[in-house]
Amino acid sequence: MQRHPCQAFTEQLIKRIDYFETFFSTLRQIFLNMFVMNLRAGFIFTLHIGLAAVIAGLPGISRATGGNENHTTGNFEELVIVSTPISDSHGNIVGVTIPLRRAGRLFLLDGTIDQVSGNFILDTGASGLVLNKTYFRNAISVDDEEGGGVTGTTGQVTRTNVRSLKVSDLVFQNVSADVTPLGHLENRRGVKILGLFGMSMMKNLEMVIDLRNNSLQLYKLDKNGTPVDGNFPKVKFDIMNKVEEYRNIMFVKATVGGKILDFCLDTGAESNVISTDAPKKALNTVTITRRSSLNGVGSRQGEVLYGTLNDFLLGNNQISAMETILCSLADMSRQYACPIDGMLGYDFFSRGKIYINLVKKEMGICLKAEGKL
Repeated sequence: MQRHPCQAFTEQLIKRIDYFETFFSTLRQIFLNMFVMNLRAGFIFTLHIGLAAVIAGLPGISRATGGNENHTTGNFEELVIVSTPISDSHGNIVGVTIPLRRAGRLFLLDGTIDQVSGNFILDTGASGLVLNKTYFRNAISVDDEEGGGVTGTTGQVTRTNVRSLKVSDLVFQNVSADVTPLGHLENRRGVKILGLFGMSMMKNLEMVIDLRNNSLQLYKLDKNGTPVDGNFPKVKFDIMNKVEEYRNIMFVKATVGGKILDFCLDTGAESNVISTDAPKKALNTVTITRRSSLNGVGSRQGEVLYGTLNDFLLGNNQISAMETILCSLADMSRQYACPIDGMLGYDFFSRGKIYINLVKKEMGICLKAEGKL
């Protein structure tokens, strides 16, 4: 039986509509993924697999072009982070205090590497040391890998070596570093960014992150994970929780809407994030407060959701409402090679003084002075 011309036309029209629905859905997801990378301090995170570095970020971002840039060549002799030693009653140095400065919702450390001075972002979401190619473009390459981002490749990432990294009395020898462009951060924050100070330098120390007082304290530990200072103050924590480490990245389990989710602890994230792929019961606890358009390349736009996370528990401890962004974290999960349900960033770390001991796999939180979250 011969088909009526209208029937054939209708079938073709339906196919075209299906095609464009799929196209625009995919396009929207790309820009949502781009947005969550924008939340990260460097738009990047590093995962060290042998000599390879996997960098996730945004390609095509312009580099800061200051008129009097200093460029260093070769491997680097020494990186010094500004800090003050902490001594015990016998005068032995048992730790350091590193002052932090704010740039929006990011926290900066002062440092100098081979006579080039500037800022490093405190970034527990980066697994190691990252240097800004703006100032270290002539670094001798230990290994080159092409980085992959949410919208494609981000170009070559150079691996180099810093022979000595000093934080007061704490000295790290032969520290590997990734060299990649961070100029977009300088453009956005208007400050000189030499790099990211990541987890590999801190994971064998007890960290005390006190954003309220703009300080980071690092304490030496013995082989059992106990501070070497016998007079280390006993702290009564309001919240105690287990913390895990995977590829130099910290993770905690939290309960949202009765569902147990995996969150990475990320001082470089300017907001908390919960994945749109999280269980529906968890997502239903988020009160959407506003929608925002995300400008992408050219005139393309995507949409992201801002909300309030109302039902967040660490262990049996309820944490009051935190601002959260809903985005897909599928690409980040692939880069980390493990599922990530969310990121705990500035809104979480600003709630109080946070103690982290990865040797004992413990995290303790002292709440703000008013005694509530």
